[in-house]
Amino acid sequence: MAKSEPKSQIALLHQISNIVSSNLTLENMLQELIGLAVEVTDCDACLVYLVDHASGEVVLRASQLPHTSEIGAIRMKMGEGITGWVAQHKSVVALESNAAADSRFKTFRALPEDTYDAFLSVPLISDGDLIGVINIHHRARHGHTPDEIALISFIGEQMGGAIAKFRLVARSASAERRLEVLAGLAQTLSEENYLDRILQAISEMLAETLDAPVCSIMLVDEDRRELVITAARCSSPDYLHKMPLKIGDSLIGRVVREARPIMIENVLHEKQYQYPELARRTKLASLLSVPLMTRDTVMGTINVYTREVRQFTEDEIGFVKVVAGQAAIAIENARLMSETLEMKRALEVRKIVERAKGILQHKHQITEAEAYLKLRNESRRLRRPMRDLAEAVILADDLERQRKDV
Repeated sequence: MAKSEPKSQIALLHQISNIVSSNLTLENMLQELIGLAVEVTDCDACLVYLVDHASGEVVLRASQLPHTSEIGAIRMKMGEGITGWVAQHKSVVALESNAAADSRFKTFRALPEDTYDAFLSVPLISDGDLIGVINIHHRARHGHTPDEIALISFIGEQMGGAIAKFRLVARSASAERRLEVLAGLAQTLSEENYLDRILQAISEMLAETLDAPVCSIMLVDEDRRELVITAARCSSPDYLHKMPLKIGDSLIGRVVREARPIMIENVLHEKQYQYPELARRTKLASLLSVPLMTRDTVMGTINVYTREVRQFTEDEIGFVKVVAGQAAIAIENARLMSETLEMKRALEVRKIVERAKGILQHKHQITEAEAYLKLRNESRRLRRPMRDLAEAVILADDLERQRKDV
């Protein structure tokens, strides 16, 4: 017996290695590893919880029994329930009978496993870091032998390493995708000349990258002190018809007032959120709102919504900040370009009017002021721009000169 045990662990390691090295998704990989745990322990149920470091919780991510609506929804704080206790202390808990009587036990009615008698809970550790917890359940009384606990701890260690590796690869892929988005954004900013098209491209890029049903860009109307939707990628057309938000008393207006991002776990629980019915109807929950800033001026906000209640990670917040900085530059450049074009047009009009005034002065022997008044009064009488009248004067003078030359 003593000689066969190492071979059993080697075979188990090979099985785990084959599962981890396959091209499975995280969910499918967890299901395969759970199946392996059930096989070697002959248990009646197995659940895996993973740590959500952003919220400080352990979250149900996989189960041997079907728990479609509970996966991702059942959460426990560190130290809460036996699972939370195991996560907090990184220690094993083995209860051979009447597990629900333990003072640390927390019952979830949606989990039939909580009615089972025996309960083994083992932390998933990788390089000293907590990855999650694996729970083994037996319906009847079951004494967990040291070998069984060691075996599950071994599976937990391998599973923790596999999950950590998978997450590292996922983060690398996510970072690469975000860099591609930023590269595309830079190209958009250099190629497009129209602000609305630039902002629409930004909102669509963010929504796609963060898998958000709604991503909007709102700009400040200084005269009215309001935030107005300028661009949006949204799953519901109703969102586009939102009225402007008053900066002084709205939730997103707080981003403008305080010049810093806000993260709201559930907008339906916020009294200052002014469109709860719309959020309820379109099933929006969490919000990340980041200011668009140039120097010390807030010119608007980028708003990212999710359907599920979630905590945005530091990487996600940082990414939106970077994009917000790019968007602010685009807005400022577009406004400067608009002002430059306006000044150019004004200068062109002035040159045309000056030339027309000179023609009228020479033709009617009047002063410059009188020529200007003549153009202005005729402009008002005909309700036509002064430039049109000035161009008409110049054209008539050119035609007269040509006729004389002939």
